[in-house]
Amino acid sequence: MSKVEDEVCEKIQERAKVGLGKYGVTMERGDLSHDEWLEHLQHELMDAIVYVQRLRTREQTLEAKLREAVDFWEERYEIEEHSDMSFVIQELEALLDEVGE
Repeated sequence: MSKVEDEVCEKIQERAKVGLGKYGVTMERGDLSHDEWLEHLQHELMDAIVYVQRLRTREQTLEAKLREAVDFWEERYEIEEHSDMSFVIQELEALLDEVGE
């Protein structure tokens, strides 16, 4: 396995320990029906969608602020094409393009 899979496995083990401590049961519990398991999954997935939206909104806000800053410095200092500052601006713009994809 790769390091990524190893990290995921470690997180699963940590999460199982937390769940056992918090609820006193493992995923092998037998007291939930098929529909109750689906309901738990549905709640987890709805939470995940909320987290995704929160992070997307944060990313969009940060991207907009960074674009404003780049525009401000470009206008304020009328940066010449081959100056050191031009290189910095180009790198920032490349990062912004990467984030926007």
